Amino acid sequence: MARTKEFDPTRALDDAMRLFWDRGYEGTSTADLVTGTGVSRASLYATFGNKRELYLACLDHYLAGAGLPAPEEVAAGADGGLAAVRALMQAAAEGMGDQGAPAGCFSVNATVEHGAVDPEIARRLEVNRVRFESTLRGALLRARREGDVRADLDVDGAASMLFALTTGLRAVARAGPGQRQRLDAAVATAMRLIAN
Repeated sequence: MARTKEFDPTRALDDAMRLFWDRGYEGTSTADLVTGTGVSRASLYATFGNKRELYLACLDHYLAGAGLPAPEEVAAGADGGLAAVRALMQAAAEGMGDQGAPAGCFSVNATVEHGAVDPEIARRLEVNRVRFESTLRGALLRARREGDVRADLDVDGAASMLFALTTGLRAVARAGPGQRQRLDAAVATAMRLIAN
């Protein structure tokens, strides 16, 4: 008869995700993972694999919506295309995490830490970029139909620019709540650049 797990794997994944999110891959030791999850090293690795496999599982968990609202959900909850763009930007300025989550964004941290050095991580981050830019593009097209952005706005270029800005907002959000005024000013400026 197979033994039942003595811990909740989803809870352990959440706890490990927050550690990697806050400290990065290199800054998180196996001892940190054991202490932070309350799960023995043997049980963690038997369930998730080695540290790298656990990190990838945590990144996948985060990108699937464990650490932030999905961009499509943020956009869908807004009243109009321009409001959707603002909501996406504002969510980035707020750090995207829920109460008690580390500041900033796990995917931005992974980009900074691993860049193009790790093809598996880069592939995951590229899928995330395409998803977010596509959501921005859809919101911009809706705003153009509603007459809220210039008719000649390069929607693809604007979506790429706004994604780059949201990435920067998330990085600055990691510096703490003292950055809030600067982040809000950046969002307001971006909105003025695209609004009709």
